[in-house]
Amino acid sequence: MSAPPITLKQLETIFWIANLGTFERAAMKLNTTQSAISKRIQELEMSVGTDLFDRSLRGARLTDKGEYLVRIASEML
Repeated sequence: MSAPPITLKQLETIFWIANLGTFERAAMKLNTTQSAISKRIQELEMSVGTDLFDRSLRGARLTDKGEYLVRIASEML
C-alpha cells in the first residue's frame, strides 16, 4: 500500500506551526481546532514515513525532515 499524497493544507499547517511556534497558534491562524492541526500533522508524518516534530521536548520543535518540509512549504506558499 502506498503512502497517501501530501496535501497543500498539510504543508500550510507545518509552515504556520514552524513560524508561529505552537500548534495552538497555527490553529488560530488557520481558523481551525488544535485537534485538526494535530491530525493534519499525523497524516503528513504518515505520508513521509517519519516524525516531523521532536515530541520529547515541549513545544513544536522540528526534526531535520520537518525543517526540510517547511522550506518546501515556504516556496509553495
